[in-house]
Amino acid sequence: MKPIKALFFDVDGTLLDTKSHVVPPSTIETLKILKQKGYKIAIATGRNFEACQQTGITDMIAWDGYVTSNGQQLYDAHQQCLYHYVMDPQVIRKIEEIVIEDGINVQFKGQPDFMRFEPDESVKISHEFFKLPIPSRAKAYEGEDVDMILVYAPKGYDYQKFMNLEGTLVMPGESHYADIVSNSHSKYTGIRQILDLWQLPESYIAFGDSLNDMEMFRHAKISVAMGNGNVSLKEIATLTTRSVLEDGIFLACKELNLI
Repeated sequence: MKPIKALFFDVDGTLLDTKSHVVPPSTIETLKILKQKGYKIAIATGRNFEACQQTGITDMIAWDGYVTSNGQQLYDAHQQCLYHYVMDPQVIRKIEEIVIEDGINVQFKGQPDFMRFEPDESVKISHEFFKLPIPSRAKAYEGEDVDMILVYAPKGYDYQKFMNLEGTLVMPGESHYADIVSNSHSKYTGIRQILDLWQLPESYIAFGDSLNDMEMFRHAKISVAMGNGNVSLKEIATLTTRSVLEDGIFLACKELNLI
């Protein structure tokens, strides 16, 4: 079997600690060593590319690629857009109807991002979790291009209504929100396209912590769940490492003999 040469890293809760909002020095050093050893390293996140830039992670190291918006936006090593998918307007309108019916809120991710209603408590908690500004515009959807959707709801909210919509993939997050994208896309579909770009076989290592990492874990040769990660994700992982701030990425890469 040929050695695995590609590694994909989630951002929030994997590279970036969600409380301190820092990337540990051990993680940065590990990524540099991986690059020196000839591995291809890329981001695979639910954030869109602009939100990745706001964290500073895109400039932290010379990444070989970016899978963003859960596979709906892809960028190369030069941060040039390779692929951009926008959601079906009919599906978006159905999501908006459910949001209104259930009295919750939603963010439409596009250019620019906008909310359906003024921020509520779930929005504020979620954006504190991400350390991202809340979009200033609140308005109805009017047919704009939307990359993906964030639905905000209290912990324990049942997202089944959204899951029942044809053509959607709903991934509850680790705070008061869920990502909604087209069910034809996931981090894995984006990874597959990036591997094709690199002319590498479909064999990779994935690092993650939340439910939107499930698909890329299922198809990975090796999957590494962070110690702070979701229990369901840990159940399917090849390896569970320590948490972000406990040098989890460094320790996993040492255990896998990557560095």
